[in-house]
Amino acid sequence: MSRNLKSRMALLAITLGAASIVHSANPSQADAEAASHARINSAARLMAGVPGSSSPFTRTAAWKEHSNTMNAAWSRLNGRQVAAMTSWRDAQLGRACPAGRTLLYPFSGPDFLNVHWLFPGCETIVMFGLEHIGEVPNVDTMSDRALSQLTADVRGAMSNFIERNYFITDSMARQLRTSYLRGVLPVFMLSMALSGVDIVSIAPIELAPVPHGDAPGQPMRQLKGVSIEYKSADAANVQRVNYFTVDAADKGLAHYPEFLAYIRTLAPTTTFIKSASYLLQGGEFRQIRSALLDVSGFIVQDDSGLPFALLENRGWDVRLHGRYDRPIPPFGGSFQVGLMRAYKAREPAPLPFTFGYQYHDFRDTRSNLIVAHRLATGASRQSQ
Repeated sequence: MSRNLKSRMALLAITLGAASIVHSANPSQADAEAASHARINSAARLMAGVPGSSSPFTRTAAWKEHSNTMNAAWSRLNGRQVAAMTSWRDAQLGRACPAGRTLLYPFSGPDFLNVHWLFPGCETIVMFGLEHIGEVPNVDTMSDRALSQLTADVRGAMSNFIERNYFITDSMARQLRTSYLRGVLPVFMLSMALSGVDIVSIAPIELAPVPHGDAPGQPMRQLKGVSIEYKSADAANVQRVNYFTVDAADKGLAHYPEFLAYIRTLAPTTTFIKSASYLLQGGEFRQIRSALLDVSGFIVQDDSGLPFALLENRGWDVRLHGRYDRPIPPFGGSFQVGLMRAYKAREPAPLPFTFGYQYHDFRDTRSNLIVAHRLATGASRQSQ
């Protein structure tokens, strides 16, 4: 890395917000931080429908019905999806972070759960999408009627994910802009509560601007970031999710080159891509595609991620899992002839869980998953 780029990224600033939890010698400040910590986790558990919230609303019939619905859905998801996915992970990936300490998940939306299931050993998870960050719901000031609507909004926001294991962008644009449920932050919170992890802090992230020429037009999104620190019961250290609202198309990145510079400081990363609308296979995302190829040391993705031909041509060790079929509408133009040829030649076993867009129900075996490892210079390429 050049000294100039190092100097730029040394300016990376993380500005702590009111919800941030830090160690302090000031007893009154420590008490305030502990109270903030408790409020955040109480709100997360209320939305998730799990025990541990201090809100009186949890004694109402409305919350108990919400809790029963969420617990039943979570139980079904664990039984048909999570158990099989984590068993596959232990056999194919292990629990440690495959490359580096950072997981990079482009076009993720608020999908903390797949990250938590597949990559429990990564210390930092960097995620980004078009969805706004939003805010922590202030459940302490809401009426029972408002809380009933909030929990109903939660069920609506999680419905596609629980049924299909991915969020639908167009649906999120409506579901995460209600009167009481705003942005991805509440979904991250309730997902962490469902996973049994404790939220330690929530704080905004600011990236220092990088000098650049004037970009034409206005950006689709203002670049904003949030860091959520959390602690799993079986993890030795605090982990964190850094989520950014960003338009990662070439035209969008022209307005905030500091984001692309930040991504390039993360190498080597484990990179995870699923249900990404095949954006990386078109001509409008060349810069982020190049950055992902440069910083990644290990990639786990479905066919909507980086083109198979690029990985093959660059000499990556590419291993195939599941079944490959033509992409669902409206993505039929993203069919990869070389990938189909490779699947037919290697005949990998079906995946024991649903992954990506190919979905009819949980008996469907058309899900595909590609695991690619960057080989050291001079190493021979392996194939399956």
